[in-house]
Amino acid sequence: MSGVWGLVACQPGSPPCLRTGLTVDQALERLEAGESPQRLLESFHLTTADLIALLGHAALGDDQAEEGIGLVQSPPSRPWLEPVLSDSTWRTLLPSAPKPARLALVAGLFQVHDFWEASHEAAQQADDLGERAVSAYWHGIAHRREPDSGNASYWFRRVGQHPIFVPLADSVRPLLTALPDRSAGAPLLDGNRWNPFGFIAFCHDGTPPPALAPLSRRLQRREMIALLNESASALLSL
Repeated sequence: MSGVWGLVACQPGSPPCLRTGLTVDQALERLEAGESPQRLLESFHLTTADLIALLGHAALGDDQAEEGIGLVQSPPSRPWLEPVLSDSTWRTLLPSAPKPARLALVAGLFQVHDFWEASHEAAQQADDLGERAVSAYWHGIAHRREPDSGNASYWFRRVGQHPIFVPLADSVRPLLTALPDRSAGAPLLDGNRWNPFGFIAFCHDGTPPPALAPLSRRLQRREMIALLNESASALLSL
């Protein structure tokens, strides 16, 4: 995928890394050791988009094998990342960015790293400030992973027709056509668009049939990547 996600190169047999050669794991090690995000960017001549890409890949994994995070929220695997993901970081790095769009990005980064409460709060704050394009979608994902299908459906109704629906449908269609029973994936597409309501049902409150569980996570991962790209684009005009 393009956007910020494409800033990290994923080659078979090599660790995911930026154009500078800095790998995702190396960046995480430096952040865990206490290096500030701003200092990391300065040391390696990185952009804010690079940092978003690094954090996204750290959560959602390599394109070759990963299924991403669970369908249901769980404790964060890297609790020390919370201050890095918080709004104070992005306020420092993007001082002129509109707060609602910044909070929408924060909601996404917190969600993919399993800081559920912080993600939910940021999404709600963005919504309260009038941001609708991205935060409502992250809010819907949060409740789908709570899991609370009814609340998730409410927020996806607020999302309406989202810009990622068509490219996301194109991205996941090969996965769905590979199903032994193609009818199982039919509710996930509405013509040439992704159907978030169909995916809520497909996830079965986080417990899909065992044969479909890995696919469910791969679909969620692609959805999250697309939405992270959209979240970053709203701030960085990528």
